[in-house]
Amino acid sequence: MRIGRSLFHLGALGMALGLGVLGQGLVLDPATPNLAVQASNFLLYAFPGLAGLWLSLVGFPRGKSSDLSRMVLSHGAALLSVLWLILWCFVWLGMMEMFGEKAEMWIKHSAYLHLFGVGFSMAGYATGWMAQELGKRTLRFLMTPGWAVSYMAWFNLYLQPELSFLWAPAIGGLSVIIGGFLMERAMKREVEAPSRVA
Repeated sequence: MRIGRSLFHLGALGMALGLGVLGQGLVLDPATPNLAVQASNFLLYAFPGLAGLWLSLVGFPRGKSSDLSRMVLSHGAALLSVLWLILWCFVWLGMMEMFGEKAEMWIKHSAYLHLFGVGFSMAGYATGWMAQELGKRTLRFLMTPGWAVSYMAWFNLYLQPELSFLWAPAIGGLSVIIGGFLMERAMKREVEAPSRVA
């Protein structure tokens, strides 16, 4: 359980460090006069950092029973992360126009990849509702933003390798998932232990 908690905290910190992308000057360019473009870029690139701060504030359940407010907050983060990742899929379609004649091939191939990325985040959100205990449900909801942020960061690093700060949320999101998985397994062992004695 302790390793899972440490990984979760480190992952949330890594996601929060994703805010450094905004300071690179490549996303929020002061020379761009269009405020709508600036606002959309802020929404797209700031979400990983804000999600990391959100996960740190919400925290993780201490046991199989968790308070309802923490579950509701984690549910909100999970739902927003799924919608945010779907928004990114439309943005990537626009970004792939720069490939010229190869744009159609890129769009076709990336569409299959996005089915995996978005599908996995939606599955994480859906499995949250399948858990009986509030603690497990909260953890599964908390792992969903980790996956969405990590997938976005890895894909953007491939398209825009100059955004080096994306390495932090790419690895941080995976750490949140692994940490949540380890904590959920520890909860499962706690539930199964009394039944063996009986």
